[in-house]
Amino acid sequence: MKRSQRLTEVFREKAFQSALRAARASGVVLNSYFWGRSSNFKRYKGPNDLVTAADLKSCRVIRRELKRDFPTHSFLFEEPEFREDNQSDFLWIIDPLDGTTFHNRGLPYYSVLLALQVQGVTEFGLAYMPSNGDLFYVWRGQGGFHRNSRVRICKPLAVSQTCKLDEAVIGYSYGKSSSRMRAMAQVLRRLLPRCRALTRVSGADIGFVAAGNCDAFIDNSSSPWDFAVFALMVREAGGRVTDFSGKEWSTDSANIVVSNKILHSGILRLLSGLKTRS
Repeated sequence: MKRSQRLTEVFREKAFQSALRAARASGVVLNSYFWGRSSNFKRYKGPNDLVTAADLKSCRVIRRELKRDFPTHSFLFEEPEFREDNQSDFLWIIDPLDGTTFHNRGLPYYSVLLALQVQGVTEFGLAYMPSNGDLFYVWRGQGGFHRNSRVRICKPLAVSQTCKLDEAVIGYSYGKSSSRMRAMAQVLRRLLPRCRALTRVSGADIGFVAAGNCDAFIDNSSSPWDFAVFALMVREAGGRVTDFSGKEWSTDSANIVVSNKILHSGILRLLSGLKTRS
């Protein structure tokens, strides 16, 4: 069956509601750990690669909720022990806690990220920030929305119209190794004198690029669970998503540049000649 024939309105609504239920259930778990109501052990997978009890319980909750509606789908989690390859055309790509370090240190900059690929194409993405209730979601070809029921926001996603780099607010992140952190420091040294501000609030930065609050985002280490959601979101909102060389971003890309499209070529010029790893 063709991919388009699988994406009926009934299926879309079911997938959205299932993802939303999973994200909110995960949010209850993450907020419980955040406010100290649960003991949050931690271990390091690498120098800048932290996993906590909150990560693992969020994985369990999300997988349980999604499997209620989609037991035969495949699942790609950041934590490998939760992955399932069921040879399905449907693949959920999930980061159960984007911003683990912030969450663990009591900073409210953390998100739950879910993307759905159908036959290798990302069709749906949802990002939820449990600390403040921000919700971003998108369907390929149908645009996306930024919602927050607490403050009664519901608006279509649309990138900013900022046309000068010196007026731009740019988000960034970096890889989970010392060499990638040193390489990103070189990137930031080029950017900081030329833009209005740099911000670092985990992957939610890119949701805010899609919503027009930030103008660009850069990371020198790309993974599907971090960026599949946001690549679709920004493209549907009118922006551009590439790697450092200007090639269109895919889940196989090693790094990522996201922008409102207007600023993209200028940012790529600043990155030209830089090593992505030290």
